[in-house]
Amino acid sequence: MCRKQCPECPWKNDNQHSINFRKYSDKMKSIGKIENHSCHMISKDVWGYEIKIDSKNICIGSLNFKSKK
Repeated sequence: MCRKQCPECPWKNDNQHSINFRKYSDKMKSIGKIENHSCHMISKDVWGYEIKIDSKNICIGSLNFKSKK
């Protein structure tokens, strides 16, 4: 992956909106709705309902955040 994390990434920023998005994303993953989500700057279809999530549109911030846990 050669893309960098975007400056507005909710996984990088610690404002309340970003924290709520992380919690929602974790909830969606825990109930089996998603595995990963796409970058909100690349696609409006963040949850991959219309466009398949692959290495070209996956959220780099979430991958970096989860690898540090």
